[in-house]
Amino acid sequence: MLTNPSQDSREWVWAHLYDTVALEITGTQAPDFGRTLLTSGRVCANAHYQMSSAMPWYDHRSSLLTCAFMQDIAVDVASMGYWFHSDTALTAVTGWANVNGLGSMRYTFNGCTGLTSLSLAGLDPSALTDFFYTFAGCSNLVTIYADATWALAAGASGMSTFYNCGSFVGGNGTAYSGSATSYARCVIDRAGQVGYLTEVE
Repeated sequence: MLTNPSQDSREWVWAHLYDTVALEITGTQAPDFGRTLLTSGRVCANAHYQMSSAMPWYDHRSSLLTCAFMQDIAVDVASMGYWFHSDTALTAVTGWANVNGLGSMRYTFNGCTGLTSLSLAGLDPSALTDFFYTFAGCSNLVTIYADATWALAAGASGMSTFYNCGSFVGGNGTAYSGSATSYARCVIDRAGQVGYLTEVE
């Protein structure tokens, strides 16, 4: 509840889902009216959502195929908590270089059983500290790609980041272990460093 609208500190991005079941997250409120729009709405970029039903594309979560973060996003996206939770048809997310200030990926991809690979290339993880159940339940996800410079931020945490992700294989051959599911495995799997991520070639 806003008691003083002049001090409203909320910042917004807009989500436009087109009939190609391609979602675009953008800084532009108006969708492309030359394309068939399934749904559209705004998302508060500096809010920490607690449920996936708050997302404008929620009613299409079983058919949403791709998401692209567009270049015109002009605000920091502090949290992607629950954004794609149980979006079971999701196969790809692109445009991570256009996302700045990301601090939380709590439940972001939880239950995304349609994912077999995911590229986080371009995403700056320097502010990212919350990995609580981020990829849990992604039972078909084999590979997560990240830039060679990817490193966990100071203060990173999160239990069950990779809970029930039995298909994972890291870039250096590290296989998924049900006893190693925390945020600590959210690093590049390479000589001298055990993880579940694979360096982008």
